[in-house]
Amino acid sequence: MVPSLKTLGQSKENSISWNQAKWIGYTEDNRLENWAARDLMRNQPPMDINTWEPTEKDLKVVRRKTHPSVLLRKSFSIEKEIASAEVAICGLGLYELYLNGSKVGDRVLDPAQTSYEKRAFFVRHDVTKTLKENNSLGIMLGNGFYGQNMAFSPKLVYGKPLALMVLNISYADSTKESIVTDESWKAHSSPILFDNIYLGETYDARKEIEDWSKSAFNDTSWDTVELMDAPTGNLLEQQLEPMRKIRKVDPVAILPAEKGWIIDMGKNMTGWLQINVEEKEGTEIKMRFSEHLMPDKRSIDPASTGIHVTGNTQTDIYICKGDGVETWEPRFTYHGYQYVQIEGLKNKPKLDQFTGWLVRSDIERIGTFKCSDELINSFYDVSMLTIEDNLQGLLSDCPHRERCAWMGDAYVVAEAASFNFNLERLWQKTADDMQTVLGVSKAHFRDPFPYDKRAPSNVSVGKRLNLQARPDWGAATVMIPYFSYIYYGNTSIVKKSWNMMEGWMGYLDEKVQEDGVINGGYGDWCPPGGNPNMDTPPALTSTALYYQSLVAMEKMAVLLGEKDNASIYKQRANTVKKAFNTRFFNNETNSYGSQTGNAFALYANLVSDDKKQWVANHLSDLIMNDKKGHFSTGIFGHRPLYTILNDYGHSKVTKHLWGITDYPSLGFVTKEHNLTTWPEHIANWDKRKRYHRNSFNHPMNSGFSASFHESLGGIRPNENHPGFQKFYLKPTFLEGLKWCDVAYKSPQGEIKSNWKRNKSKISWSIVIPENSSALVQLPAYESKQIKLNKKKVKSNTFELTTGSYIINIQ
Repeated sequence: MVPSLKTLGQSKENSISWNQAKWIGYTEDNRLENWAARDLMRNQPPMDINTWEPTEKDLKVVRRKTHPSVLLRKSFSIEKEIASAEVAICGLGLYELYLNGSKVGDRVLDPAQTSYEKRAFFVRHDVTKTLKENNSLGIMLGNGFYGQNMAFSPKLVYGKPLALMVLNISYADSTKESIVTDESWKAHSSPILFDNIYLGETYDARKEIEDWSKSAFNDTSWDTVELMDAPTGNLLEQQLEPMRKIRKVDPVAILPAEKGWIIDMGKNMTGWLQINVEEKEGTEIKMRFSEHLMPDKRSIDPASTGIHVTGNTQTDIYICKGDGVETWEPRFTYHGYQYVQIEGLKNKPKLDQFTGWLVRSDIERIGTFKCSDELINSFYDVSMLTIEDNLQGLLSDCPHRERCAWMGDAYVVAEAASFNFNLERLWQKTADDMQTVLGVSKAHFRDPFPYDKRAPSNVSVGKRLNLQARPDWGAATVMIPYFSYIYYGNTSIVKKSWNMMEGWMGYLDEKVQEDGVINGGYGDWCPPGGNPNMDTPPALTSTALYYQSLVAMEKMAVLLGEKDNASIYKQRANTVKKAFNTRFFNNETNSYGSQTGNAFALYANLVSDDKKQWVANHLSDLIMNDKKGHFSTGIFGHRPLYTILNDYGHSKVTKHLWGITDYPSLGFVTKEHNLTTWPEHIANWDKRKRYHRNSFNHPMNSGFSASFHESLGGIRPNENHPGFQKFYLKPTFLEGLKWCDVAYKSPQGEIKSNWKRNKSKISWSIVIPENSSALVQLPAYESKQIKLNKKKVKSNTFELTTGSYIINIQ
């Protein structure tokens, strides 16, 4: 029997009853192995190898089939006038819903990934206007992450594709009827011969079944569906924005290749390629996707997309039916790529035959930045595209190799991402995902920290969880709900996550910290040149994150009215701050020993007031003298680096770092190598040789881009007044910039901070939305240098309420 599910929904009148519906699927597999299986490399190199050439032993392959993609259908008739009709459906791993021959809605890669044994999402579709007298429902199923049995390990699979659906019809006479998935449905294999979320899709257009989802279709030759075991008893409506085709990306060039042609999309993107071809029946069009080309530019180089762990390249294959121009795009896979090597075309293709689709969660863009320096603009644009490419129903670490929701990555980029995208729903899903992986994973084999049921995994969703969270990566357990609360004023995420956050902090307090210090963690991940160049002890960053979490817990405890807990967290934070400085601060040098040590200690407010400027001065010295004008920070130190420099009077160092293009620098990535997304780490690449196999699309390295809003624009949240009810305006008028325009759509409305320079004068335009106020802070200037709407001010710090203002500074 299929277990019945709870009645769930957003409200009582809109609830869905699943009691009569049954999980259905179809496991009959009549595909030829030649198409249903692909070769996977048997041996995988260690993850800490930066460059890798496969040996003969590595190239020995294992051949593995995917679960088949299937078509499910049911016809029915309606004899009364319809008032409303709604479908609720969960198709795992991925589905497309059809009604009367047309796809329902514009969602793709639906639903969002979850830990499927703990919970799965259903989605609603209003079909009131689509129903007729005679109707047919159709469901196409793909594997997604649920049926993923190829990359990394076949043990990651949850099961074979299946679906649960209810169509609720309300008639004009107040009667109701439900059409549900059950044994009355029919099933058939689909034209998709292979689909794997990592490795791609194979589609045979010759096997298309015309009008298969129309009511007049004769399905007597189809088989009866199979009843399937329920993957979970916890079915929830998806609140996260759906995945969609967000925008077209036109290719910029077609290059000749050793085999076929190479299509250059002009940017590193996430999504797929839509093709328009006219070939004879049976022609196989093969598309392989990569971020790079080989040095001779005659073939793709897929090493950075993870073939060493996924087992093969990202590859789509389309088999033509041969009846004129054919248009195709995949359904149940996506790729991280800039280049596509295409084989099988009889003639040289034209650019207008191809359209790239950038595919991501349809999350609103709420932040913008632009300034007079195009190199700095490129840093912002690259940061945003890298974030955007990884909004895939979660915040992934990269869109090709792992596609995992690593917790440390989410923490580092959370503020930059929240300034630019409305991630309130995504952060709620992330926090909920974390709760599904509490106590699931074993302790890390390299760590002295014990297993604990209160600890999450290093990855917040799925089966590839990469062991129990280390203390620095686990900080996201507290800080993601906290950041969501601060940026969006979201109190529900705090309430829903409170037990999880308290459990994690209790684990650290009882079993991990030693006299206020945490000795271990991943550390300041991916500095220039890779982790062997990490110059900050993991104990420093782990302890700083522990302190930051304690401070956040104190503030959230106050929010929840837990005064005793707030007092306890405050006391612990004071103890940790003292221990941190005793352990890591050098009184003789006024330093924490590294760029990251100094920058992150200042960012986390661990430095005593009388030492802050000294520490910032030493940070500047470490950059300009010790590292000869370059940064050496990994992801934790780089996040606050430029804001800290600017706040403490070292904006010239920021301008220097943002102006150079030699290794290591941001300009080395965007100008010297023309990369459009941030790599996993910056290495001293030689254009004449292959790039390292590390990913070249990692949003954790966009974390520093928060500085464009919080420092150049000066727009900063006030942690005591979340959701920008009150906020700070503390801009840096960066040397060499003629103008800077920054905007942020806060929960209260759009905040604008735009300034321009005329020789030694600054004209700064501000817009403060309704129901909010801002504290303007201009510590680098005296009050006599400042005029507000042409009037003198009494202080270089003053409050402004709703309205538009012009501040002149000279």
